[in-house]
Amino acid sequence: MNLKRFGIDAPFALLVYTVFGIGLLSHAYLNRFKYPITIEVILGAVLLLGAIIFLHTTVRGKYRIFDVAVKSLKLQPQDQIWDLGCGRGALLTRLARGLQGTGKVTGLDLWLSRDQSHNKQAIAQKNVVDLGLEDHVELVTGDMTKLDFSDDYFDVVTSSFAVHNIKSVEARQQAIKEAIRVLKPDGQLLIIDTDHHLKEYQQVMAAGDLTITQAAGLGINGWWATPLTGSYLVLGKKPLK
Repeated sequence: MNLKRFGIDAPFALLVYTVFGIGLLSHAYLNRFKYPITIEVILGAVLLLGAIIFLHTTVRGKYRIFDVAVKSLKLQPQDQIWDLGCGRGALLTRLARGLQGTGKVTGLDLWLSRDQSHNKQAIAQKNVVDLGLEDHVELVTGDMTKLDFSDDYFDVVTSSFAVHNIKSVEARQQAIKEAIRVLKPDGQLLIIDTDHHLKEYQQVMAAGDLTITQAAGLGINGWWATPLTGSYLVLGKKPLK
């Protein structure tokens, strides 16, 4: 169900691991009597195992991470939430499930398929409707470095596996500063990500006067092929004025 509804993260990367892994193992088998194939078999097996781990993370592992993270936020039914880089709605729909009345999640994305397979606003909206959450979700197209909301607006701001897609350090930090700006006093900022930017995110949060309440690696459920491409979570809280 997760695969059908929410797609695959970084589909090209998964394809590369799979194709090269199978290709190396097949080539080694066909040439097993011509030359030593040990190194070729090891490389092929590592790439194919990486593809399997990657598939686990994108189909099952990250959802376990999301479920634990959402519980840790202790959301209130009327909360206003912004999910940055929401994609097809994997985290967004989990955030919306406990909302009532005026509670709402606003999901923002540029809808790029290189980041997630078939990443389109129409698909995200269909997922929201299919899950009966349309009264508590709004989807918008936009850039997370330029958020079109006033200061101190949201109770919670989240982002999962999205900020690292901003390659410029300055722009990436600007996205976090914008998230802090629109966050209400006593509000929470949750970032789940990869690509080794944990210390950078913590530094920007601390510079914005957020108290870091949690910062940790996420184990095998967040491995994108290998432990070297693992995931982490950082959670900060904005001080009361």
